[in-house]
Amino acid sequence: MMKMKVQFHINGFKADSQLRRQLEADLERLNGAIPVACANVVLERQRDTNPPFEAVVRLSVPGPDLHAAARDHTWPAAWIKVLTRAREQIEARRNRQAAHRKKEPRIHSPARHQKGAKEARPG
Repeated sequence: MMKMKVQFHINGFKADSQLRRQLEADLERLNGAIPVACANVVLERQRDTNPPFEAVVRLSVPGPDLHAAARDHTWPAAWIKVLTRAREQIEARRNRQAAHRKKEPRIHSPARHQKGAKEARPG
């Protein structure tokens, strides 16, 4: 699995390296569920908005990118909501893919069906 690139945009509060490591660890767990090439994370505190903390993530994955956003009164609560919504989208995509695979007719080569059977000869 290739290492995902993570871009952070943190505004309105102080972000230290520990915060970034925690966010990266959470994203790596998502990367285990679906291959993520790049993650864009926005954490923002808007003092004039209630609730003040917004978290947004955009994940570059095979197929359409995944987007999740949430607001709450603390950044950890907003971040947990975003992770939950991203996981739900990943699971929904997996379920759609599994249902699609069930509906697809399986095409087998004639040799596979004839294996061990005697060929009928006109006669």
